[in-house]
Amino acid sequence: MKKASIIKNGQILTENVEVADSFFSRFMGLMFRKKINADYALHIKPCNQIHMLNMRFAIDVIYLSDSGKVVKIDENVKPNKICKAVKGAKSVLEMNCGAAAEFGIREGDTLKIE
Repeated sequence: MKKASIIKNGQILTENVEVADSFFSRFMGLMFRKKINADYALHIKPCNQIHMLNMRFAIDVIYLSDSGKVVKIDENVKPNKICKAVKGAKSVLEMNCGAAAEFGIREGDTLKIE
């Protein structure tokens, strides 16, 4: 998978971002992984809805518009849940549970993934 960084207000939040932009990588997401690093994020695009089937841990889900605006944040999404589609979302960041708060990411913020 491709690598990227998350940038907010000119500050790099993490450089440990994998980009899932093929059918297979989007489908697999974080399924079957035992854990992810604290600074890790998976950027799934295009995407406006996720499922937590075959997941082993809870995550934070950050829904982004085309321009990178944070449309919605679902914190502590537990395994085996199917989330509803989010209007206006064009991509999703999946991060460790608590990462959105730790990185100071809030709805309305604009993030760059590059």
